[in-house]
Amino acid sequence: MEHSVLLMRIVTLVLIGVALLGLLSWGLTRMQGVMLFHPAPLSGVDPASLGVTCETVSIKEYDGTTLGAWWCPAADDGRPVLLFLHGNAGNREGRLHNVRGLQEAGIAVLIVDYRGYGESSGIPTESGLIRDALAAYDWLAERVAPRPVAIFGRSLGGVLGALVALERDPAGLILESTFTSLRAITRHVLPVPMLHLLVRSRLDTLSAVRELTLPLMVVHGTDDELVPVAMGRALHAASPVTHKVLHEVPGGQHNDTYLKAGPAYFQWIREFLDGLRP
Repeated sequence: MEHSVLLMRIVTLVLIGVALLGLLSWGLTRMQGVMLFHPAPLSGVDPASLGVTCETVSIKEYDGTTLGAWWCPAADDGRPVLLFLHGNAGNREGRLHNVRGLQEAGIAVLIVDYRGYGESSGIPTESGLIRDALAAYDWLAERVAPRPVAIFGRSLGGVLGALVALERDPAGLILESTFTSLRAITRHVLPVPMLHLLVRSRLDTLSAVRELTLPLMVVHGTDDELVPVAMGRALHAASPVTHKVLHEVPGGQHNDTYLKAGPAYFQWIREFLDGLRP
C-alpha cells in the first residue's frame, strides 16, 4: 500500500511538472512576439530632405497584407541591387541615413517595412515577417530583372534574409549585427537556466547559413551591446563557402556600424556586390 501511495505521489508530481512546463512554454511563445517586435508608425519624414531619391511603393501579399517600401535606384545599372531588411524596432525611416550612403555609393536599394511597421498593414508575427521578406524579394526580383538581387539584413533582418536565401536564389547575402538564433540570443539576454530550451522559433540564422552556398559577408561591431560579436564570428565560420568575408568594426555597437566604420563600410558593401556581377 505504501509503495502504491508513493508511486501515485510521484506520478502526480510529474504530471504537475509537465503541465507547468507546458504552461511556461505556451506563455513564453506568446511573449516572444511582444518582446521581439517593436514597430512604430511613419512620422512623415521625406526621404528627399535627407538626400535620398526614392519612389514609394506598395507590395501586396496573397493574404491581403500590404507592405510599404521605398525603391531607391542608383546610377550604376549593372551592379546587383540590394534588398534591405531592417531590424525589429522602428521602421524604414530610421534607416534613411544608411540608405543614403548606399545610394551615394552607387547601390540601388529596396527597403521595406514588415507588417505592422510604418504604414504596412497587419500585425507582426514570426511567420508573417518571413512571408513579408519573401514577398519583398519577389517584388524586387521582378522589378529589376534580369539584374541580380542581393540581400542585406541587419539584426532580425539578417535571419529573415538567410531564410529567404534558402527559398530563393539571391546573388549574395550580407548579415550585419545578426544573432545566431532566437534561442541563442534569448539565452544571452535572459540567462535563466534552461529557459532558452523552451523557445520555439524558425529564426535560426546559424542553421540556415550552414546550408547556404552563396557568397556571404558578415559585418559586426566589436562592442555590440545586444548581439555579441562572437555570434557574427560564428556565422562567418559556419558558412561552407570560400567566397565569404568578415568585417569587424572596432568600437561598433548594434546600430552604429556604418557610422563607426565610416566610408570604408560602404566600400565593403560595394566591393562585395561588384564581386557578384554576372
